[in-house]
Amino acid sequence: MKKRIAAILLAIILSIPFANVYAKNPEEIDKLQQEQDKLDKQIQQTQKNINAAQKEKKSVSRAIEELDQKLNQAENELSNVENQLSQLENQIAVTTRELDRASGDASSQKELLKKRVRVMYENGNVGYMSVILNSTSFSDFISRLDFLKKIINFDMNLLNKMKSYRDSVADKKAQLASELDAKEKLKNQIADKKEQVESAKQDREETLKEITSDLKELERQEDKLLAQSKEIEKKIVTLQSSKKYIGGKLGWPSPGYYKITSPFGYRNHPILKKKKLHTGIDIAVPKNSDIIAANSGKVIYSGYYGGYGYAVIIDHGGKISTLYAHNNKLLVKVGDEVEKGKVISKSGSTGLSTGPHLHFEVRENGSPVDPMKYLTGK
Repeated sequence: MKKRIAAILLAIILSIPFANVYAKNPEEIDKLQQEQDKLDKQIQQTQKNINAAQKEKKSVSRAIEELDQKLNQAENELSNVENQLSQLENQIAVTTRELDRASGDASSQKELLKKRVRVMYENGNVGYMSVILNSTSFSDFISRLDFLKKIINFDMNLLNKMKSYRDSVADKKAQLASELDAKEKLKNQIADKKEQVESAKQDREETLKEITSDLKELERQEDKLLAQSKEIEKKIVTLQSSKKYIGGKLGWPSPGYYKITSPFGYRNHPILKKKKLHTGIDIAVPKNSDIIAANSGKVIYSGYYGGYGYAVIIDHGGKISTLYAHNNKLLVKVGDEVEKGKVISKSGSTGLSTGPHLHFEVRENGSPVDPMKYLTGK
């Protein structure tokens, strides 16, 4: 053992002079320094590329979310203006009927006034005073005076009603003109809103085309979607109740639409040509179709969730929950108790989606499982 230690010490001592000679060689030092600088630059460039990729990943995800929000806002504004137009058209119909009625009343009153004038003309120009002065007695005078008051009141009412009907017709015509003008303005607003919706759709489609043409970016987004699925798993575990399962098999979440375009499980991605886990089933559903609760339960999530777009999660007890993704509009909020079959959202294509469909998931204690065994009871 002592001999071995001595040999090692001797080897170290003998190597020291050579190391000093090597270190003192300026050319070798410069060469080593250049290699070190080159390596440092490569490391810096690699780090820049990593940072750029991460930044691009975040910006793409954020861009999709912003485009979904922009499209959703434009569609909501369009819907509001169309509702305003519908209400205004109903009001125009009411105003038109009121105008017709006022015009009819004015015509009737005009005919009555004509008859009164004709009677006065046919009976001669007998003044009110002559009716009183021609009385034969005091009682006749009182009777004539009372009758004269009635005639005067009748004539005054006739004139006042005529003026009132004439004013009513004028008011209704002005109101109708104002409402028709407002209708034209709303039509122009609808045209503008439709342009905004189409522009937002086009922007979103172009962004998704860029992503799908960039295979690396598409794969990053798909991987991020799986990472978000894991986040949802943790969220569900935290939020779900300890109640028993509500019971029974699940109802089909998209009434009238049953075509499954992508089943649950590992599948060959149509673009990436790689096996990727699909955590639910995709059902071909036109945009703005009713999406219903597959079973009764409590809403534990309702909002935008990255690649899932606008999503709803319902807890059904027994650690069983369902998830509905890529919606265009959400009709329930967190905390709502929903019955089986209740409409909870309108279908869409938000998040990482290239066309309208429903992505439906069933989760056991947060983990995705094949929904078909719950939907079919098998």
